[in-house]
Amino acid sequence: MHGFIRYSFTIVAASCLVAFASERAGGTSAAAESAAGEPSQASYEAPKARDLYIAHCSACHQRNGDGLTGVFPPLKGSAVVNRDDAAKHIDLVLNGMQGARVSGVIYAGAMPPFAGTLNDADIADIINYERRSWGNHGQPVTAAQVAAERAKPQ
Repeated sequence: MHGFIRYSFTIVAASCLVAFASERAGGTSAAAESAAGEPSQASYEAPKARDLYIAHCSACHQRNGDGLTGVFPPLKGSAVVNRDDAAKHIDLVLNGMQGARVSGVIYAGAMPPFAGTLNDADIADIINYERRSWGNHGQPVTAAQVAAERAKPQ
């Protein structure tokens, strides 16, 4: 019995060390992210993307992506966020918007443009976080796609 307990403790300790080392290296385990309702895709740094989203977007769209009724639209389940073609999503983050109509509801809040404050990689990370969180399923974007949208005339 004592050997079994020591063996079980060793397995648990090793699992914790692997998870800790993964987080220290800049990644998180898919199980940990799925449990938190956050992205499990490895094509971008989910913790960095989450932090960027929290710093720049969550005050309006909330940490859970639900938005604020009548003021800021939800990102959870959003057609723009889940669309395969991410051009509109990228444009909104780059250039902002006011008076959005979503599913027949007009949202009065203004979204500021982030083109002047965030680089292409940070914007791509935020967009990918939004496209992979809260049950969303939009295709991921690259910094190159953001740069191409940024270069288009307004």
